[in-house]
Amino acid sequence: MPRGDNPNSRANLIVNSERTPKERSAQASKAGKASGESRRLKKSFKEAAKAQCTPEVLDKITGRIIQMAMAGNLNAFKILRELLGEDPKDEIQKELLKLRRREVELKEEGW
Repeated sequence: MPRGDNPNSRANLIVNSERTPKERSAQASKAGKASGESRRLKKSFKEAAKAQCTPEVLDKITGRIIQMAMAGNLNAFKILRELLGEDPKDEIQKELLKLRRREVELKEEGW
């Protein structure tokens, strides 16, 4: 997909409704192959990262995150809070779910 406001970059785009079924099939096949390659690449990176993450490495990383958070790094603080399972977004979602359940119960009771 072209980026920006350059009209020349958008001039060569063809809408799918203007393509023949054979062209659409070829594009879908190409996209599917690219998607599969991307998934395989991500999987290999994940496996490599897991192989490198020994308990000692994880201890060092965690210690560094704590140091950065104590020094005032807000992103490090957010990461640390998520690692500890104290993400406020999760708490808000839990409370909203409770309220919605209560609302359904009240509607069923005729309120």
